[in-house]
Amino acid sequence: MFYFPKFLWGCMIFFVFFGGELQAQEALQGIEGLSYRTLPNGFRYFIKHVGEPQEKTSMRFYVKAGYDAEDTTQLQISHLLEHVAFKPTPHTPNSIKDEAFLTALGMSIRDIGGTTSNGSTRYSFNAPSTHQKALLTGLDWFKDIAMNLPISPQHIDQEKGAVLQEIISGIQDYRSYFKAERNLEAQMFPCRQSYDHFSKHIQTISPEAVRQFYKEWYRPDLMALIVVGNFEDRRALERMIQERFRAIPSRKETPPQIDRYSEHLGSVPKFGLQVWEQDFAETEQEVIEYRWYIRQPELLHHLHTKEGYQRYIAFQLLCDLLYHRYQEVELSSVTGKVGVQNTYRVGGLPFSLALHFKTRGTESKIAFQQVVGTFLQLKTGGVYPQEWNKVKAAFIAENHLSTVSYWHEELSNFWLKNEIIFPNKSEVFNAWVQDLSIQEMNMYVREFLSDMPQDIGIIVPEGQPTKPYVEAQVREWMQSAYLAPISEYQPPKPIPTLYSESEKQRLQPSAYRVLAPKIKGTKELILANGIRVILKAYQPPEGVGSNSLKITGWTPRGAGCFAEEDYYSALEAPSLLHHLGLGNFSTKEIEAFKEQNHIVNCLSYIDYYESSLQAEGSVANAEALVQLLSLYFPPFLNEQVAFESWKKSSLQQQRSHTDVYEDFRNAIRQTVGDRTHPPVFNVRYAKGNEAVTSILETHEKKSVQIYKQLFGNPEHWTFLITGNFESEEIIPLLQTYFGTLKENDLASNCIIPDRKEVIGKGPIKRNVTSAVAMDNVMYDLSYYQPQQDTVVWKEALRLKVFGELFKRKLNRLRYEKGFSVYNFGAYGRYYPDEKRYRVQVYIACQPQELASIKKEIQQIAEELCVGAFPEAYLKQAKKRIAERYQPAVLKQHRLLHQLLFEHLRYEKSWIALAAYEKFIDEIDKSDMLQIARHYFKENNKVEVTMRGQAARSKP
Repeated sequence: MFYFPKFLWGCMIFFVFFGGELQAQEALQGIEGLSYRTLPNGFRYFIKHVGEPQEKTSMRFYVKAGYDAEDTTQLQISHLLEHVAFKPTPHTPNSIKDEAFLTALGMSIRDIGGTTSNGSTRYSFNAPSTHQKALLTGLDWFKDIAMNLPISPQHIDQEKGAVLQEIISGIQDYRSYFKAERNLEAQMFPCRQSYDHFSKHIQTISPEAVRQFYKEWYRPDLMALIVVGNFEDRRALERMIQERFRAIPSRKETPPQIDRYSEHLGSVPKFGLQVWEQDFAETEQEVIEYRWYIRQPELLHHLHTKEGYQRYIAFQLLCDLLYHRYQEVELSSVTGKVGVQNTYRVGGLPFSLALHFKTRGTESKIAFQQVVGTFLQLKTGGVYPQEWNKVKAAFIAENHLSTVSYWHEELSNFWLKNEIIFPNKSEVFNAWVQDLSIQEMNMYVREFLSDMPQDIGIIVPEGQPTKPYVEAQVREWMQSAYLAPISEYQPPKPIPTLYSESEKQRLQPSAYRVLAPKIKGTKELILANGIRVILKAYQPPEGVGSNSLKITGWTPRGAGCFAEEDYYSALEAPSLLHHLGLGNFSTKEIEAFKEQNHIVNCLSYIDYYESSLQAEGSVANAEALVQLLSLYFPPFLNEQVAFESWKKSSLQQQRSHTDVYEDFRNAIRQTVGDRTHPPVFNVRYAKGNEAVTSILETHEKKSVQIYKQLFGNPEHWTFLITGNFESEEIIPLLQTYFGTLKENDLASNCIIPDRKEVIGKGPIKRNVTSAVAMDNVMYDLSYYQPQQDTVVWKEALRLKVFGELFKRKLNRLRYEKGFSVYNFGAYGRYYPDEKRYRVQVYIACQPQELASIKKEIQQIAEELCVGAFPEAYLKQAKKRIAERYQPAVLKQHRLLHQLLFEHLRYEKSWIALAAYEKFIDEIDKSDMLQIARHYFKENNKVEVTMRGQAARSKP
């Protein structure tokens, strides 16, 4: 293969980027409300005025240096430097994260932040639009970062631990795989570093090395400031920026350049193999992971032009189409589904179309043929109309940003990536996507898929022989796959309805009677078979789910109705019964039906105190939504099960990854006797290692029997329906599909057994060991109180404010005391299922620091009992909770639906939406003292600590 000399590729990249920049900069001149300038020292700023009033002036300060700027001795040094920026600086001597200081500026800790990525480091500061001092503080903080950042040994040592904890917390469940993944990228791509011994490496970074990196990369010609907001005097803001940032000394030497693109484009095809050393599940012992990359260098060179960006949009659509295809097809030799990735958008690797998949080692050659065959079907056969329209609609829906976010993204991409920019890019390209014909897209598809993958990476679990995966053999499999015959793609046939016309005719709509509604603005009725329905028809404000129809059904009967030995059979019953599909339709057919009718979040579960069913869709597809939900109940339920198939696939899914945090939460639940599972997006299910136990202890006949008992008695069920609908259009559907549900022979009432109460019997201490090695320790301190009153909403709100107050006191662990912590927090919660309140502190830390941290937490608790906290902390805590309870927020569809559900499910008194915010405003210091003194008692105290197994090897 012809090899381009590296210096020629560098010249090409220089021309493309800097020549393109000169062309693209002309586009800035036509943007209304945009001021921009490059100062003599090379510093650039962009100020974008937006017409509508803004609560905050949003500022982002960028340095064009991130992970890609690090050499082999500097792993995570850019990230560490980002952390140091939040220590004391000349203009923020108590650090920018001083809550009292931020409160005086009308801000909170959520208004500031920092992010390190591959190509840049970003610092953010959102100043109240009416607070001039806050705006100036942000500019001064950015200036400190740019030229006066103190880099002391003390700060470096403190933040090294925090950086390590941040990484550990993010990869705790798959740290060995993470290392294998990063090491594979280091083999295959420029600017990637090995993560062997990364923990030790971070701990040994010296202050001198950080200072040298800061000196080399933090220079004005690699910096930019982007400010977006509504400004009365944009020129005055320009003067403030110029006064501060022109003072940064300019550099005579040419700025360092990152040439990952040129080095990659000029290289021969890459091949990498990495061994996954440990912590893989038994089910993955024989599974090989492949990563293919089809390079797309011509796209990168033209993103500064409209035509080039149009081609890039087509490439994104291709990725979506491929992803859609791989989700639809069943590839017998592929474990799970094939992943599709645009590396320019995700992952930060050189521009490629990436395909990821897993297969058994002995089936690799067949898997290659199946994966290649699927995208060659797309290349040769093209896109079919239904598929094309769906992908286009999803693309347009997903590419909507608020005005402020839009301009931040546009301006940062212009400066960092030299992308085209103009005022209405999203509207222009959305219109272009709408107009893009299927014939044009097929032309792009053939072009983008014209090359086979050049770069191939493999991850092999330890113990597997690596000899079969030598480069020559793997590339031969690839060649064979491309030469194999291509079968014709058979698109799935749409299912117009779940009920045939004859079936509909046999369903005689049931009668119903109207009940006096318990909540103003709702309509309540009861169907002839006893199903209770509450309808809330209203127009939700703009936001997630604003145009959807939400339905939640439940019965206050669950696993607690049955013998203890049947607990897990009850929990797994919905998963088992629906493994093959619903009614007479397969899982694949049901998924296709949901997709074509835009039905989402369709889920059922059985927990200890309840069973539930829910779904969300468009009002236009209301009949399809109600039809689908009816299939979860007898007599329409398909009672055929494939127990062994379900068990095998469920175990494979659960054992394919660990979840240390869920194991920790389960340990806490077991310590205090909780049988319920905390809801995740309103769904309850076993998680972590308990999920594996749940599957193993499930008995087929018991699961089927329990499901039919709980879902087989309509009069036990209540349905809540909300959205912008006409009741007269929805009620006939309920009469037809819900009203015709009948009680089956197994349906029965149940009595929930009394729960053994352990609350109030503290102090309780428990030490647990995780199933995997851990580099840190998890600690939970909780104080519980049983519910004694009936007006729970006020105590619940006081607790939420108290948790936020406690959290602000906890910040001193890191920002004052210098502990190496990153993930920590405090919370106040009410648990309606268990009828108890809880004040909780959670922290992940280095094992050797735990004893000191526990003493500090105890000291904070004592201070809260005597009111030793700044008034600013309480003000911030109240503001944080009040933001969630503003009437305009509570009226959002999913939140109002949840409030209505909680009221109906737990028989809580209905509260006017404005009352929440008013009550939060009235919370004062005496309320916080009362909670601290009432909860912080030894008999309420429960401590749970999780440590890991001894690791075989440290990263």
